[in-house]
Amino acid sequence: MVKSRKFLSLILFITLLLTAFVSLMITSGIWGGNAKLDMTDNKRYSLSSASEKILSELKSPILIRVYLSNALTKENALYAGYAPYVLRFLKKYQQAAAKDKIKIEIINPEPYSPQEEEAKTAGLKPLADSSGQTSLYFGAVFSGDGQQNYVIPNFIVARSGYLENDITRILAKLNTQEHPTVGLISPALPLINRQYGKAIPNWAIVAQLQNDYNIVEFSDKTVQIPAGVKVLIVVNPAELSPLLLYALDQYVLRGGKLLVISDVFSEKQAELYTAASAGSADLNKLFRNWGFEEDYQTVSGSNGQGELMLMDSPDGSRVKKFPFWMLLNKEQINQQHPLTAGLSRIRLKTPGKLSPLSPEGKVQITPLLTINTEAGSLPQQEFLLHNQTELANIFQPDGQTHILALLAEGSFDSLFTRNILANTQFEGQMYAYLPSSIAPAQIIAVADSDFLVAENWADTTETTGNPVYGLSPIFDNGSFILRAVDFLSGKTELLGLNNKENSNFQTVGQAVYNNVFNRHANEYNKLQQELNTRLSALQNQEKTINASPTTLSTGLTGKMEENKNRINELKKQLKQKEYLVKRENEQRLNNIVTLNTIVIPAAIIALLILTALWLRRRRFKQTKEMLNEASAD
Repeated sequence: MVKSRKFLSLILFITLLLTAFVSLMITSGIWGGNAKLDMTDNKRYSLSSASEKILSELKSPILIRVYLSNALTKENALYAGYAPYVLRFLKKYQQAAAKDKIKIEIINPEPYSPQEEEAKTAGLKPLADSSGQTSLYFGAVFSGDGQQNYVIPNFIVARSGYLENDITRILAKLNTQEHPTVGLISPALPLINRQYGKAIPNWAIVAQLQNDYNIVEFSDKTVQIPAGVKVLIVVNPAELSPLLLYALDQYVLRGGKLLVISDVFSEKQAELYTAASAGSADLNKLFRNWGFEEDYQTVSGSNGQGELMLMDSPDGSRVKKFPFWMLLNKEQINQQHPLTAGLSRIRLKTPGKLSPLSPEGKVQITPLLTINTEAGSLPQQEFLLHNQTELANIFQPDGQTHILALLAEGSFDSLFTRNILANTQFEGQMYAYLPSSIAPAQIIAVADSDFLVAENWADTTETTGNPVYGLSPIFDNGSFILRAVDFLSGKTELLGLNNKENSNFQTVGQAVYNNVFNRHANEYNKLQQELNTRLSALQNQEKTINASPTTLSTGLTGKMEENKNRINELKKQLKQKEYLVKRENEQRLNNIVTLNTIVIPAAIIALLILTALWLRRRRFKQTKEMLNEASAD
């Protein structure tokens, strides 16, 4: 009787222990599911102060309808981790906002259901299921009290670092219902595409700006910038006509906000036209009046920030830094100014150089992008005479600091003594002539236009039907432009939104795979890097042949053949590496399954049996001692 009672006590103890453990796990999941200590370097699991400020200022309730197909998380391993991450992040907004300010609805749009029709009508972009049919959805519709809705057609994993940026910007727009007007003058680079009878997407950077601003295009013959233009963007004017000179002069004197991008050598323009028309008109007549100047005779570069490229050498092709294509990091980006604080990666190609002039007390110059210790330059005419290998070999640092972008703030005097159209029939249609500033102006100048080209800073694979939220930035070029316009337009509350890269929403399987892959990452990445540089070199060689088929040489043909053979070999080595990683990954997963389904349960059972035997032996010993004591008495 005593023995059975104690055995039942042991069973009850184990049952209570397991119940307490399960209860603890459930309670922690309910109470602490969203309350995690964020110790990541960029606080990727927390809302920024910018988001919290906008949430605190919400004027009316906002409804967020998330369309998430249940089948998506079952069929797509990556979304199985990313979808819960997005939902948890949206929940953070709901918790941080005042009560009832944000409501979240999660809708499963099953095929042919009314919910799927809602998703299609709202503008969500469908994804393919396992059978290849586009019937899966993962996007959201944001609605406020007004008539305007904002849609994220598809949450793509590659844009995960910009999730907070995207959501907070939408909330800010719903809160204000304002789309400030931004003027654009870009005669040489077709940032806004126009073709009769066809819909052609604008440049990615314009699509990003149009998401928050009303973009109005002006001609480079414009004589007056309307008062409603909050910010004016000028990109590589082909000439600085007296009309445009007067328009920019007077716009700035009225307290205008100007972003001017002026390039000494635009590779994109050289591609579209010719090398002879690959730069901007000389804007120094304006720049010097605003406290700085640009060197239109030299191209700047840096050995330290040069991009790795495949180049020819006497002993064969080698990977070497090309100093005129630069990857800037935090050290070259001003982290002390709110416009650029938090930006960490900007890519530039063949930029010019800006220099502050001796200030007269009216203007303040703030460098935004700089290169120094290993910086140098080369005359533009000499630059055009050499190929990339030769340019890399002849480049020499000059020990000077090169400013590639700056901010000028202050008041100025006009370059003109009167209205340029005085005593004409148009004079009465123009604003009154200003001899000097009536309000302080802000001018951001950038000495490179190639950093606008999306292929230089982002992956555009997913942008079809989703031009804004399908863009996957690799560098911060787009963020720089958007934040520059935010800063100039007065939307400074958005400047604290930074890219939160490397968000961790992995499943166990993905974590195991990454762990296995990291063991081979260095060698794999070297092979991949060489493959990319050789593919780029082969593309350039093919362009050379297409441009001048009559100048095809035996040497060029030999180099192309060498490249093709090496590319095939590299692809073969990469496939072998991928197979090796896959085999090791499967072995690791099998070990984990075996460990969790056999080894650990067997160990727990063995531990329980040993514990029971030990307790039984202990009871037997105690009983024996009691009997001995009783017989002794």
